[in-house]
Amino acid sequence: MHYAFDIGGSKIEFGAFDAAGDIQSHIKVPTPADDRDAFVAVIAGVIGDADAEFGAASDIGISFAGGLDPQTGAVISANIPAIKGWPFAPELSKILNRRVRVANDADCFALAEARTGAAQDARTVFAIILGTGVGGGIVVDGQFIGGRSGIRGEWGHGNDVSGALIRHGLAAVRCGCGRTGCLDAWGGARGLERIYAQISGQGRPSYDITDGWQNGDAIATHAVEIFVDLIAGELALMVNVLDPDCVPVGGGLASEGRLITMIDDQVRDRVLGRYDAPLVMPGRYHRDGGLRGAAMLHLLDDRVGV
Repeated sequence: MHYAFDIGGSKIEFGAFDAAGDIQSHIKVPTPADDRDAFVAVIAGVIGDADAEFGAASDIGISFAGGLDPQTGAVISANIPAIKGWPFAPELSKILNRRVRVANDADCFALAEARTGAAQDARTVFAIILGTGVGGGIVVDGQFIGGRSGIRGEWGHGNDVSGALIRHGLAAVRCGCGRTGCLDAWGGARGLERIYAQISGQGRPSYDITDGWQNGDAIATHAVEIFVDLIAGELALMVNVLDPDCVPVGGGLASEGRLITMIDDQVRDRVLGRYDAPLVMPGRYHRDGGLRGAAMLHLLDDRVGV
């Protein structure tokens, strides 16, 4: 068996996978986000129950929304205060007396798609998350690429979409990272809601906006067109840099097939390379790629830091 966790700020998701990659147990429990002892107790309790059920003491893979210091394994960014600054994998491995590997959730999604998903057998995979914000993970030849800082594939930060915002008549906002002009503030579900609010003066949830767009609502359609333009512009740059074979999409917006097709069409129109077949596509595991990828962390070369 392979044990996997996908840990977020509100819930911890656990899966036990067999050798064929089929899930045999799946549970969700609330995350004790502010109490490390309680957090560890929840993980240990879930593991103890799984060991008793399967008669095994399996290694553990963990996916979480954050980054790790490649030298110390310390969590350097996360929405879970209980583990921030903590050498997550080394300490948890000692406590649970078994091997623990930890990786960013977008990296885990990319790994799952590259190994058995929409990008299976592709050499270079840049997988993206269109969820609350945007994220990304890079897998080459079935392995994560290295990284000096522990942050990789994060195409939502460090860029500046201010020019596109001005062109569309939108007012810039400060990103959660503290900068102004990051795609992350505009490229996920909250970004689509922000676009709609600025052009209409009204609040509307992302799912309602996409429903309105599908049904011909003019304002919702305009909001989606702006959203696609912002995403495609930055994604085209990443495609030019990485030259991926496939760009699987995860997160809530990945279920909007028509939206992903629009993004794909615009990206392929803007890049320098020629792509005759779809490049950007919904991931096979767009709903549970983080968990599935965590179960695959044991397949990685030990020399590659995760």
